[in-house]
Amino acid sequence: MRIALIGAAFSAGGADPGCRHGPQAFYEQEFRGLKRRLPGRFRWAGMIRERSHLPLLHPAGVAGLADSSHRLAAAVARQRQGAVLPVVIGGDHSCAIGTWAGIAAGSRRPLGLLWIDAHLDSHTPETSASHRLHGMPLAVLLGEGDPELLAVGRHTPLIDPRYCAVIGVRSFERGEPERLRRLGVRFHTRHEIRRRGLGRVLNEAWRHVAAAPGGFGVSLDLDVLDPLLAPGVSVPERRGLNPRKLARLLRQQPAKHRLRGLELAELNPRRDPQGQTRRLLPMLLASLLQSR
Repeated sequence: MRIALIGAAFSAGGADPGCRHGPQAFYEQEFRGLKRRLPGRFRWAGMIRERSHLPLLHPAGVAGLADSSHRLAAAVARQRQGAVLPVVIGGDHSCAIGTWAGIAAGSRRPLGLLWIDAHLDSHTPETSASHRLHGMPLAVLLGEGDPELLAVGRHTPLIDPRYCAVIGVRSFERGEPERLRRLGVRFHTRHEIRRRGLGRVLNEAWRHVAAAPGGFGVSLDLDVLDPLLAPGVSVPERRGLNPRKLARLLRQQPAKHRLRGLELAELNPRRDPQGQTRRLLPMLLASLLQSR
């Protein structure tokens, strides 16, 4: 398998500008070790940088995010045309709009997506209290939200709601659960995981999205992890997932030949002075690419 990593230095849509430095930190300090650790042909395919260095809320930040997303989508689509698996390293999670627009551009059949995150990221401008754009990408991928962001993809929705699941949720706001229920998206909260067990919930969610006719992808926000073990994120939430347990369970999942793309987002080096969160990325990426 040929794999191309693309940095998405996004932060304008997020809560902390430090996350724009996450992809560069990964490239400089983890990429070479990752190539030694994993079989296959890895290469670094460059960095897409947002032009704004300041956080911008909706609607002020929409034009900039749309521009960045178009450029990221084009970079991802070029890799897919060459039968390469794109792996995007973000940046704030608004980068997902460009990532999955690029992957969907090369697919004629419905795509599935497993969204692993402490948050639902399913706001539209009408439901968001903060108007931060990194709280809106999943809604956009599912076909709802700002028209300029919906126009990033060649079609909408980019992700088929029938084959979408969110896992690890422990913080959300009014409007988000209602939207996902209406669309038919499955989401699994931390409470459910504690009651049923992470392994069982993850197995169900993985198989659900992997059934998509056009293949599927995984978007993993590092804030799904317990901040005591992974503090380097912009919006930490208490009582998250154990990274080693999550990696072990991800490694056990089937049908990885049907993966069309991967995304790991929200590494914030400013909040990770010892590098402990950054060092988890190779382990998590390896678990998504390898089978038991």
